Order: sequence, then structure tokens, then C-alpha cells
Amino acid sequence: MSKLLLPTPPLTTSIHRCNTSSSASALQFQCRFSLSPLSRPHPLTLTPFRAHVRRRDLSLRRAFDSSSDPKSEEQEKEEKEGGVDNQSVRIGDEDYPSGEFEFEPITGWRSFLVKLKMLAAFPWERVRKGSVLTMKLRGQISDQVKSRFSPGLSLPQLCENFLKAAYDPRISGIYLHIDSLNCGWGKVEEIRRHILDFKKSGKFVVAYVPLCQEKEYYLACACEEIYAPPSAYFSLFGLTVQASFVRGILDNIGIEPQVERIGKYKSAGDQLARRTISEENCEMLTALLDNIYTNWLDKVSSAKGKRREDVEKFINEGVYQVDKLKEEGLISNIIYDDEIIAMLKERLGVKSDKDLPMVDYRKYSRVRKWTVGISGGKELVAIIRASGSISRVESQLSVSSSGVIAEKFIEKIRTVRGKLDFTSYKFPFQISMQEAD
Repeated sequence: MSKLLLPTPPLTTSIHRCNTSSSASALQFQCRFSLSPLSRPHPLTLTPFRAHVRRRDLSLRRAFDSSSDPKSEEQEKEEKEGGVDNQSVRIGDEDYPSGEFEFEPITGWRSFLVKLKMLAAFPWERVRKGSVLTMKLRGQISDQVKSRFSPGLSLPQLCENFLKAAYDPRISGIYLHIDSLNCGWGKVEEIRRHILDFKKSGKFVVAYVPLCQEKEYYLACACEEIYAPPSAYFSLFGLTVQASFVRGILDNIGIEPQVERIGKYKSAGDQLARRTISEENCEMLTALLDNIYTNWLDKVSSAKGKRREDVEKFINEGVYQVDKLKEEGLISNIIYDDEIIAMLKERLGVKSDKDLPMVDYRKYSRVRKWTVGISGGKELVAIIRASGSISRVESQLSVSSSGVIAEKFIEKIRTVRGKLDFTSYKFPFQISMQEAD
């Protein structure tokens, strides 16, 4: 059984999701939730979901449930006279796309066309046949598309690389070097979903983890094979969230904070107004933590073919020895990076004295989807990416790329709405709100 630990020191309150039977140290995932915008308990759902969408009626009138408001005689007469034109059209969920990735190999004349495109591709888009796409997942991952001169990783480019590599006949597989990640669980879940989608192409995906915590292993277990060096550092001890409170410090220096709040689950001002965590905030963070931890156990146990109870028991014992992970079947083998390269050479039939053909993340990001034969459909979805704190107007000291400015965001939505033809697209636009890391 798992136990929720809730220490309440004067300045910091932590909620742990682990078992008290282990001697787990504080080397656990920590995520600050002191600025939570939730107004009621809302468990974080990481798994993909299907939206229940109801099409508007043909006359573009909004459909409401009229159980509480009686219809007037004029409305009833108008509906009877309207006939089919005024009937509300309801379409079941099976008529809408599920969102699941379905890999369809490029064959026939399309395959010949792709070969012609690759011959006419730009020099920076050319990749040797049989190459392995190598990507190092480390540090922060941005929500925005980065230029070729910008350092760091970009979530849209990462996901697009997985998609292109699945269809690219020049790519034999993917070699992921997963190190310490500094991003939210939403981004981790998105990357993991694209790893699973890539595996549907039949190509291999191998993970190398020199340092592994819950997020890193959550990604690695989606790969076919997981390798770690003998010096790998594993710390699978459980999850924790942390909230800080500075009311005691403010009292000592004679400052009295005045915080306006609406709703007991609005905890943004608790950091200044309280000395310890409130019951409502504790309830909210506990729901978030339990949901993430349960999802982690379910996905890991399913990927490794083990029972959920066995994985939870193993984690509660405190995992930090690489040999123990191999014995339990949680990693494939304990080898170094150069040994993995030699193994991939043998698998792809490359001579030992030759270099393994590889293409890195940055170069492959410059390959267009058009080059590998991926074309857009007739029905388009406009995606507006927004992340960070939300402010009403832009201040003079704010950076142009930081946070969400309400005025600019509204203007962007209106711009997209003006460019789209609502009669041609099934879904007008979609707004993707990523969590602030």
C-alpha cells in the first residue's frame, strides 16, 4: 500500500507519492504548483482522449437542451414548417477521426514519386540510405519551433521528426539518448505517444539512459530496447510535488500581504498569505499526483508485460542499482554507447571498419515533410500554441517570447478565424495550451 507523506515545515510543504517501507531519499521528481489556476479538484489526465463533438444544425443555429425552457408556439410552428432544413444533425463518435496514428506504407507510384523528390531535394535534406536518426533528449524542451541557429529542443520539431522518420525510406531506425529532462509531464506524454506511433512503421527504436528518473524511464519504456552503462544513475523512488510559503518571512520584516481570491481552490496567493498548505490545495495536488503516478504505473507495467502490483512493489523498494533493473527485465542490457553503435552496425549489415550512417536531430529537422511524401489532407486544423503565465496587457519590461499576452492572443484567434473557411473545414481551429515548466 502506498502512503501519502505531507510534511509541513515553516517554509516548504511537500506531497510525496511513494511507499514508507523504503529508505527513499529526497531525490524525487519535484514540480512547483504554488501558482495553480484550478478552481476545483481536477485530476490531470495524461492519456489521449476523444472529444465528443456535436455538429451544428444545417441552418447554423445553435442546439440547446430545452428541458428547462419551454418552447414558444412560434418556435414550434417554425420547426414544423422548416422540415428537414431545421432538423438538428447528430453525428456519432464513429464518424469522427479517433486521433490514433495509422501508418500506411508508401507504395506504387507514390514510392516512385518520393524517390524523385529525394533526388531533387536540397543538399541539406539529403540523407544516406540506411541511416539511423539520433536524438538527444536532454534539458528543457520548448513549445515553439526553433530556428536552426537556436540551441535546445523543440517539441513540434521532435514530433515531426518521428513522423518523417516513420515514412522516410532512408531511415532504418531511431537511437534515442535520454538524459535528465527538465519539462512537464504533458510534453513527456506527447513525445512518448510519437515514439509509439513511430514503432508502427516496423522500424527499430533504441534508448540509451545514462541517467534515469521517472520521466526518463517513462519515455525509455516506450522503446523496444533500453540500454544503460554500468555507471548509470537510476533513482526511481516515486513522485513528489512541492509548494513554498513565505508568510513567516514577510511577518518578520513587517510586511502584510493583501491577497484577493475567489474560490477555495484558488491557491495562487497562498504562497504569500499562508504559512502552510491549505486542505483544498492539498486535495488538489494529491489528485494531480495520484493521477500521474497511477498513469506511470499502468504504462510501465503494460510496456514491460508485468503486473502493476509487481512494478509498484519494485519501485517502493527503491531502485538505484543497474544490475537489479536488468534482473527484473526493466532494461535490456548494461553496455556502453560505443557497444550500442557496434550492435547497430551488425544489425544493419555495416562493416566494422565503416562508420554507422547517422543523421542528428538538428539536420533532420530541416528535411521537409513534402520530401518524404507526407502531404496534408483536405481538412486542416489550425493550431495556436501558447505556454507560460497569462497577462492582460504587455508590460514594457516583458520579453516578446515570454508568457501569453491576452490582447495578442485574442488578435491571433481573430486572425486565424478570418483566414479559415468555416464551410470547408470540419474543425475550425484548435488551441493547444501547454503547461508552464
